[in-house]
Amino acid sequence: MKRIYMLLAIGCGLLFAASTCFAQMYTLTDLSANGQESYPRAGINARGQEAGIFWYMKNDIPTYHAFRTAPNSPISHPTDDLGSFGGTLSYAIGMNASGQVIGIAQMSDDTFHAFRTAPDSPIDPATDDLGAVGVTAINDAGQVVGCCLPNSHAFRISPNSPINPATDDLGTLGGTYSNATGINNSGQVVGVSTTAGDGEYHLFRTKPNRPINPATDDLGPVYDPYSSAVINAFGQVAGCCLSNNHAFFLPPNGRINSATKDLGPDFQPMAIDSYGEVVGFSDKALLFSGGTLHDLSGLISSQDWVLAFTTGINDSGQISLSAKAPESAYRAAVLNPIYQGLVRPPIKADGSSIFSAKRQSVSVAFLLNKYGTRTCTLPAATIAIVRVTDGRLTTARNAKLSITGCRYAYDLKANRLGVGVYRADISIEGIMVGHAVFALQ
Repeated sequence: MKRIYMLLAIGCGLLFAASTCFAQMYTLTDLSANGQESYPRAGINARGQEAGIFWYMKNDIPTYHAFRTAPNSPISHPTDDLGSFGGTLSYAIGMNASGQVIGIAQMSDDTFHAFRTAPDSPIDPATDDLGAVGVTAINDAGQVVGCCLPNSHAFRISPNSPINPATDDLGTLGGTYSNATGINNSGQVVGVSTTAGDGEYHLFRTKPNRPINPATDDLGPVYDPYSSAVINAFGQVAGCCLSNNHAFFLPPNGRINSATKDLGPDFQPMAIDSYGEVVGFSDKALLFSGGTLHDLSGLISSQDWVLAFTTGINDSGQISLSAKAPESAYRAAVLNPIYQGLVRPPIKADGSSIFSAKRQSVSVAFLLNKYGTRTCTLPAATIAIVRVTDGRLTTARNAKLSITGCRYAYDLKANRLGVGVYRADISIEGIMVGHAVFALQ
């Protein structure tokens, strides 16, 4: 019987046993009932829902269907099966914050069409058929991107609308082919396109809701047409691959050059959150956080699990991935952060705090939750102050946090920073655990 990973033609490498000396940063929760085989390809959204593909027997027929869980819940076959277009196969590829899922589903004549569901709903053949195209990502507005229109071009579909080649064609960087692989909530799209003349494959990043502009959107050469990239709200991009088969990380408005952040060989980034944290895999499940690449197998408390494909991360720090216990199939799982930094006054948690830029100092303080409960046992932590200007991010300060009683504290010299919007990111063991946003004026 074919298994999910044979069906998807995805290879995976097993991890060697991790060292017994490691920092526990995540707990692992198995989402598959009775160890049922499943794969969370569509990642995890802001509500803690996972989506992907699972295998089960239906009327004695092996069935591979797309699934979407309830928020922070295990897979339930009766409620989470998204169905298909009449065939026995469907596959979830992306999901947004409202629970809309995109993917590929089999028709009754054994052909395949793309689908986009309504929020928290199964596939409806009457409304969800997007046609014989490949879809790759969806944003919270319901815009979908992918490839290919009949002219081998990438597309971006208007919110919750069918494909219209006249308006949705993104064009190319001058060549004949393009493929969109990621979209953010402002409608910026990233992907790969051939260029004019030599037909090289280059990465592109569009302006919000605009087609590809060869004069402004060319980010530089990538390895081959199978290169891909993901994008977050600020336009930060993670992708694969450079000419040395290495993954990369680009700042907003940045291009591939000698200063590009190299994420290492054979790394496939799969998702990026609003804080620039990237998850993906090579021969192991990986997290890029705080400027460093982390092997997730060394950061979980359940060391008997093998972690494989890391597929998503949300802004709460939850990570979706495929994992297996000894003598079991790979299945969908979620990593939940052990630590959560909670900002304290005078900075408000809702990001509405405004202080005078002439003020000598602003107190930045965090309490810490561990396993959801307040703790006074505070491990060493660092803080990074990032300036946000016209969608651009600039690191203004990096420092160690002092520990005062049951809270972390940092005395920020406001009069040395100047007017602007700032974000304070607290990290433990190099992994972000909390954030605060404020303005100086």
